[in-house]
Amino acid sequence: MKKLLPLLIFLLLAGCTQADQDALDELYEAFERNHDELETEFSTMLEEMEDSGEADREAQLKLIYDEMLPAIEDFRRTIHNYSVTGSEHEQLKEEMLTYIDSLETLVELNGEFSRTVINYNPLGDSEFKEEVDAILAEIESQEDLVDERYNQIQDRYGELAPDEGS
Repeated sequence: MKKLLPLLIFLLLAGCTQADQDALDELYEAFERNHDELETEFSTMLEEMEDSGEADREAQLKLIYDEMLPAIEDFRRTIHNYSVTGSEHEQLKEEMLTYIDSLETLVELNGEFSRTVINYNPLGDSEFKEEVDAILAEIESQEDLVDERYNQIQDRYGELAPDEGS
């Protein structure tokens, strides 16, 4: 009986560890799947925005606020609904949610840029140019942050699931 108890404890812990890893793998797969779908959807939307040109900024704002931001919220809800255990797994989930927040900020900045262009007459206005340049610099900085956070998530998952993340 004394030999059986440690074996049972080991098997129980091994089962919990595998269940924890499975939950992490499912979370990461959901993250990647939703990320890829969002990236494809956003690429299509951005092409539509570019094709519409400067003249149809209102349609661009509609795409941003009526389609892109709600899609990001759906992504957030999906990740938030996954349950993982263990502090490292919870930390990765929080990093995913932080990434989604960064992505949302980036889309909002693009919306702010479009609104700024709609609301001002840029002809010869140096204040307009300064405001647009400041927004564009903030957008570029946010793009870098989004990329950095996405790479951190991939690296972190690779550390937590070396056989899956490589």
